[in-house]
Amino acid sequence: MRKFPRLSLRVGLWLIASAVPVAFLEGVRWIAGAPFTWGGMAARWVFVIGVLIVAGLARPWCVGRGTYAWPTVSVGITLIAAGVAGVYALSQATWAAWGAIGLAYALLLGLERPLADNQRLLRRWMWRGILASIGGGLPVALAQVESHFADEEFFVALQAAALGVFWLLLLPGLRLLPRWTVRRERSGVRGTRRWLAVLLLLAACVGFVGTVRSYHHSFYPTDAPSYPGLSRATPFLCGKVDPDPQIYDGEEVFQRLLALVEANPRKGPPEYGMLALGTGERRWADAFRKSLLEEAAEGRVNGPAHSVKSIQYEAALRAYYYSRVRRAFPDLFSQEEVEVIRAWFAAINRRALTVEWVDLMYGLALSKWPEGPYENQENGAGLLALLEAEGLADPALSSANQEYLARSRRGWEARFRVTDDALVYQPEWIRNAYFQSLYQGGAPAERVRLSVEWLLAQALPDGSPFGYNHLVSPSLAGIAYAAARWLEDPRYIWLAGRAVEALERMGHTVSAQPGVERPLALEGTSPTMGSCLLYGDSGLPNQVGPLAPDKIVFRDGWGKDAAYLLLNLRFTGWHRYKATNTVVLIYRDGPLVEDALEGKRFPWLPEGRSLFRDKRIPRENLNGLVVERTGMSVVLYGLTGVGGPWAQDPPYYAEVIAFETGEEMDWSHTRLSNWRGWQHDRWIYFYHDGPIVVIDSAKGPPGARAALIWHLTAGGEARGERVYLWEEGRQSVEMVFLSLEEPAGRVDLESEDGGSGERVVYYSGCDGVLQLALVILPKGWMGAEVNLIEGRTTLIVEGPRRLVLPLGWEDRRP
Repeated sequence: MRKFPRLSLRVGLWLIASAVPVAFLEGVRWIAGAPFTWGGMAARWVFVIGVLIVAGLARPWCVGRGTYAWPTVSVGITLIAAGVAGVYALSQATWAAWGAIGLAYALLLGLERPLADNQRLLRRWMWRGILASIGGGLPVALAQVESHFADEEFFVALQAAALGVFWLLLLPGLRLLPRWTVRRERSGVRGTRRWLAVLLLLAACVGFVGTVRSYHHSFYPTDAPSYPGLSRATPFLCGKVDPDPQIYDGEEVFQRLLALVEANPRKGPPEYGMLALGTGERRWADAFRKSLLEEAAEGRVNGPAHSVKSIQYEAALRAYYYSRVRRAFPDLFSQEEVEVIRAWFAAINRRALTVEWVDLMYGLALSKWPEGPYENQENGAGLLALLEAEGLADPALSSANQEYLARSRRGWEARFRVTDDALVYQPEWIRNAYFQSLYQGGAPAERVRLSVEWLLAQALPDGSPFGYNHLVSPSLAGIAYAAARWLEDPRYIWLAGRAVEALERMGHTVSAQPGVERPLALEGTSPTMGSCLLYGDSGLPNQVGPLAPDKIVFRDGWGKDAAYLLLNLRFTGWHRYKATNTVVLIYRDGPLVEDALEGKRFPWLPEGRSLFRDKRIPRENLNGLVVERTGMSVVLYGLTGVGGPWAQDPPYYAEVIAFETGEEMDWSHTRLSNWRGWQHDRWIYFYHDGPIVVIDSAKGPPGARAALIWHLTAGGEARGERVYLWEEGRQSVEMVFLSLEEPAGRVDLESEDGGSGERVVYYSGCDGVLQLALVILPKGWMGAEVNLIEGRTTLIVEGPRRLVLPLGWEDRRP
């Protein structure tokens, strides 16, 4: 009877010890913003208790110096673990993922005694640190391989660190395990510490190398869906629309562009340089001289880059304007000042070739030895090319510059589009391509044309700045005017003029634009490019991938009030976000639907990783399908709460099944396949001077859940199946949601989490199937009757004209 109180005390202490790692996980989940539920906490406690009991059953004991024996049951546990891991590898089943990680944790706990006991303090904690690193890294690595590394790298590292601490917190619970679970046998499987250590480290190294190799191949696939008629020579398929009657004078647009540069409150040497060259006025040349000498004295743009190396682009702008302003104003700088500036550019050159800690990260991602020149947007190549072309390079480093440029033929020599999926980076990439062409002595004219036509195809009809996957919405005013000069194409004068008007209306300014130093006597006329299917270069800055799906642009013309819709087809590149088969923007007299890009900034992260962009943007912030997590993703979210309840790893591309333009409407059919068992087909019918119809059909595993999300920019009011958008006290558009399922799904109007807008969420009415029709009724069509007939197979819209749309789920023309 005396043993009973002791056993009860030990069990009580053990339960307390087992609660500590659970409490730690709840703290991690609270920091991550995951909701708390008693059921979830209880499930995590059961997981911890199960791991500890299995670890206790399989724990070895010392039978001699450096030799340990494992109970026979440990062999069975190991075989079961191998079998469960095999099932997970073949199926990515969620239950197998939980089982594999639970058994792996238990077996790792069993290795702590033979590796750490009877060791000196430092060596003991070294082995515990290694085991904790494996315990933290294993589930995270498996989840990332499973999802093609769809999560932000720094948050992945933090997850691994948190799970490593969690594994260490399991050790006291193992030590306090009641003795009845750890009875020794006279015989057992024996092994020595030395061989155990060798095998463990070897397995860890193999796993690490395999994970790194998978990471290298995670940015884009080697194959991409093709589309008939599209090739590298003709990557765009576009319809035609009537031109807008407005005409812009090239010289007037130039003067208005200079006025916007002059109004910039944050002018620096590039802006003063552009004003000096554009106006020919000495006052701007003097301001340029003063500003540049101040930066040279302070050592600007030649210091350590830390986590962001875009200062190489800023340095290139200064090199570009210095040479041109000096030629335009030969007596501007004294010889002493010239020597100071040359020494400054030499220091910039040295810094550009210096390998910093962030280059190690880029080298790992880009499968290359770390180098100083910044690969993103080809900023490093642009800077070195200008230093060489303008004679500003450090003479001691000139051969190194030329060697890098010779083996890194980038810019228009390699492609026509930046591989990052953010509009803001294309103008910057074009400028760097232009800088490289000055060194190379020219550029392929066709790639120059395609690089700016890619921007023209996506331009808003009223010229407003816009973008995606970035908080900055770039204006196309400057780059369009430069394109007009390079190509002598009046469409780009028109685009620059329309963009300048938008900037003036919004009270915005612009920064310097290389290539825009003098006016063009060219009359700008409207483009006639209509809706477009865009393919583009894939890969990384140092790797050329296949031609791949990029965007579909629907437009109703180039009038300022014309309708516009942008569909994203990809999740690839270094700067990428989870936008496969999602609508980026619906626009008419302003944005109606767009990505929700308001998110928390983490100032304690490196600057380049703290911004809300790229893989930090959750799938549920976009306008498309979301599906529930499965496999190791469920385990990671269940333990750490990082990333939200929905899966964050859409496929690389949406396949374009069909795209056609016509007199009544333009339409597309795109397909997202093999996303955790789901297939999502999306049809978009873009009626000219009429509604926009979006049909979604998604089918997944039995019992699986999914939803569709639409993010509204204006205030909404839900009345039954209709949502009315209000802007400045008046109705701007009407959205009609029609469930095509039996039983019908549910439409909810919700406030954005931490944002200023609202979102419409459609929850499927039956598991494993989601089918929804969305009809957007613009001005002139609001209040129109929208009905489904013939067993929900035909959509009828009764408005200014009668629209009949068959809703078949097979590939067919409307």
